[in-house]
Amino acid sequence: MFKKFDEESVSGSQQLKSSVQKAIHRKLAEDFPLIEDYIATILPKKDPFKIIKCHEHIEILARSDGELLFFRQREGQWMPTLRLLHQCKYCSCYITYYI
Repeated sequence: MFKKFDEESVSGSQQLKSSVQKAIHRKLAEDFPLIEDYIATILPKKDPFKIIKCHEHIEILARSDGELLFFRQREGQWMPTLRLLHQCKYCSCYITYYI
């Protein structure tokens, strides 16, 4: 999926409305119940998010400072990036789902 990923693979980005941000918060809390307490630190409510649209129907959820957090292909489940997993002290809740 990301084997030959470069700047030309990005087709555009847009800032999300607050209603869409709330829906993503709910979806992440539903999909990953163990991180519900940490969602506010990963995705602060006051911080506007961006969706970066890429080739092959890939969407990347990023903070306003450009840090990439989650990605999904088509309308699938949001998956955390490896960088987010390695930064988190509480990443064991993800590992039980993916390994």
